[in-house]
Amino acid sequence: MQPATNLQNRLAGVVFILLALLGGGAYWYYSHQAEAQSNRSMADANLSAVPMSAETPPPAASATDEIVYPQDMWSSAGLEVAEVEESVLSDAIELTGKIALNEDKLAHIFPLVDGRVDEVKVQFGQRVKKGELLVIVQSKEVGQGMLQLYQDRQKLRFAESRSQWRQAVEKNALALIGMMRSQASIDEIEKSLKDRSIGEYREKLMTAYLTLLKARANQERLAPLSQTGAVPARQVLEAESDRNIAQATLQSLLEQITQDTAQATRLAAQEVMELETLISVSQTNLEILGFSEPELENIEPSKKGEELSHYPVTAPFDGTVITKDVVLLERVGPEQQILTIADLSTVWVAADIYETHLPLLARLSDQTVRLRCEAWPDKSFEAQIFYTGDVVQETTRTISLRALAPNSEGLLKPGMFVTVELPSLDTHPVIQVPQAAIQDHEGKSFVFVQTGQESFQRRDVTLGRRNRRTVEILSGLQPHEKVVVSGGFGLKSKMLSDLLQGE
Repeated sequence: MQPATNLQNRLAGVVFILLALLGGGAYWYYSHQAEAQSNRSMADANLSAVPMSAETPPPAASATDEIVYPQDMWSSAGLEVAEVEESVLSDAIELTGKIALNEDKLAHIFPLVDGRVDEVKVQFGQRVKKGELLVIVQSKEVGQGMLQLYQDRQKLRFAESRSQWRQAVEKNALALIGMMRSQASIDEIEKSLKDRSIGEYREKLMTAYLTLLKARANQERLAPLSQTGAVPARQVLEAESDRNIAQATLQSLLEQITQDTAQATRLAAQEVMELETLISVSQTNLEILGFSEPELENIEPSKKGEELSHYPVTAPFDGTVITKDVVLLERVGPEQQILTIADLSTVWVAADIYETHLPLLARLSDQTVRLRCEAWPDKSFEAQIFYTGDVVQETTRTISLRALAPNSEGLLKPGMFVTVELPSLDTHPVIQVPQAAIQDHEGKSFVFVQTGQESFQRRDVTLGRRNRRTVEILSGLQPHEKVVVSGGFGLKSKMLSDLLQGE
């Protein structure tokens, strides 16, 4: 039992000590509180004895107080100074736009003939050059056109040869007729036209001419004899009649052959023209299908064989294959689209302008707009407006705007959303500073103006319009004054420190 009694005594002692400490602390606290209250009462009495105007403001930094900031601290504080600018404030309007394919550089590829796909040369997403072979279609229509062109060309060669020969025959026949009309001798005719082509006309003309010469010679022989009575007059009359008949026959033959040779020449030339027309039509039909003139010059069935029926589908311009709907051995035709090629070096930007901005449309044509997108936050792009809309959409009450943007790097993807900054059309210059130059304290905006090499002064300013980089200054600054445009936090801290020390 005694140990328990000792424990109780020790606990009672500890409790007594704690109560004594708490009582002493309370006495000290209340005694000091009374003394502090007495001191405050005396101070209030002294202050009330000093007259003080109700209009006296609390201490504040004077607008003329200069702040000295050593130049060797500028670099560490990032402090930069620049002159106040007076220029046009770029007050841009931002719209949400969408990148779209340039429809002026978009091609839906259809084969112009029916046939079977013999070879596919490209893959989806492949970049192609203008004139590059994409697909080969085996076409019966193309093969027949090629063979017909080859046959017509062969016929033309023969017709041209005949025409040239007919022209030579006509020329030589007319020369022979001319010599006969001038009554040239047989020896002269043979000497002049011996190796020249006259065709069947030579025999006819020479026979008639010899008959005339013979009849004429016979008459000339009998004429003197009839005067002496050596030959009967009837025989002389017969000789004269034979000469006249021969003369008339030759004359008729000369006229007939002149007409025949001219007609034959015209028919030969007409045949050449007809074949040239057929060839021109056949060649044009093949050129319409896309064949070039050099390709059509070298048509040789014995060498090319079935290649003559191949119809090549080529790229109309440099671009990228963005759709591919063709496979090997597939039946295709003019009604079936097989490829789509887009030139992505330029893209369209589509945006909708609300009715509140309609007055800007008349002045936006051919203007340049800036583009931003989340995919490339550190880059900005430019586009030139080419269409400002003509019809207001009834559901959205907006007008469509279109702009053309260069895209040589391929960063702008069709379907991507972008922010479109319409340019400011205000040409009135205003005083403006970077937004980083503006400081705020106690609800007032101000800047730090450099007054000396290491001294600055707070200058309260009135702010106007803003854009993403600068702010308009309505009052408080003049052009060409130097202000702190970066690192002003250090100056502001120094200013506040001086204010606290002044208090």
